[in-house]
Formats: sequence, C-alpha cells, structure tokens
Amino acid sequence: MNQGMIHVYCGNGKGKTSILNGMTLRALGANLNVKYFRFLKNRATSENAIMAKIGIEIENHYHFSTKFIWEMNDEERATFKAETRAGFAKFAAALKSGQYDLVLADEILGTVENQFITEAELIDALKNKAPHVEVALSGRKLFPALEKVANLISEVNPLKHYFDEGTNARLGIEY
Repeated sequence: MNQGMIHVYCGNGKGKTSILNGMTLRALGANLNVKYFRFLKNRATSENAIMAKIGIEIENHYHFSTKFIWEMNDEERATFKAETRAGFAKFAAALKSGQYDLVLADEILGTVENQFITEAELIDALKNKAPHVEVALSGRKLFPALEKVANLISEVNPLKHYFDEGTNARLGIEY
C-alpha cells in the first residue's frame, strides 16, 4: 500500500462496528499490522473475545462506568471525557508513528458529537498520519470537515430493525 486512505462509516444503522471488524480480519489475512481503538462503548462483546484469541486487542477507552452518557452527572462526564481524551492521544500517536498499516477507531465520531474532542483535533490527527496508514472511523454523525478529508464515506441507515418491535440485543449477533 502506497497511500493510506481514510474510511468513514456513519449513520444510525446497525453494522458500523461489524464493518470495522471485517476490515480487521481482512487486514490480518494479508499480514498487515493492525491497531484497533474503541470509544464510547464499554460492555464486553463476543468480537472482543475472538479478536483477543487471534492477537488483536481492541483498546477500549471507557472503563470507569457502565452508564450511558445521558445518565451521567457532571463529574462522571468529566471522567469519561478525560479517559476519552487519553485514548484519542494514543490514537493520534498511532496514526503518526507509521507502525501500523491499518488503524481503526470505532465510535470516534461520537467523541466529537459529545464534545470530548473537537473536529479540528480529529482532522489534525488524520492530516498528520503517516502516508501509508489506512484509517477506518465509525460513528453516527458525519461532520463537514471530515467529509472533506475522507477518501471513502459509507452511510449505514436502518430501513427496518427488530429492536423497534421489542427484540433485545442478542449474544453473538449484536454483542
């Protein structure tokens, strides 16, 4: 790979994390060096277990609580922001280091949406990545500055979802 591209997977639909997981497996199959970050999610998932078995640590940057952000008080939100910012610093360093062929950041767009990092910080990290590094980002909301620097943008939107009919998340399918 000569020039690493910037991929963005956004929207309200189910499957953005699964896309990143698939990219990870494909890259490993091609003997690429992969680094995987996850933001805003802290619950154990089945893919974390299998990724660990094949040597990929999904570096999670949300450990202190099991609450959703809208359930947090100001102090908890400040802790969450600090943990997220520390993870973002590691993400930016990984991009710049050139050590990895593929760097993934699941739900990083949500860190911008929740004002834990700024659009400018994310764009700066992407613009300062080592040239060969391929990057895949996910989250619900795309913002204009990211749209300008991305090489690929795919929107995942639900047309129908069984959650709306009362089906809860299922082991091995949603987590």
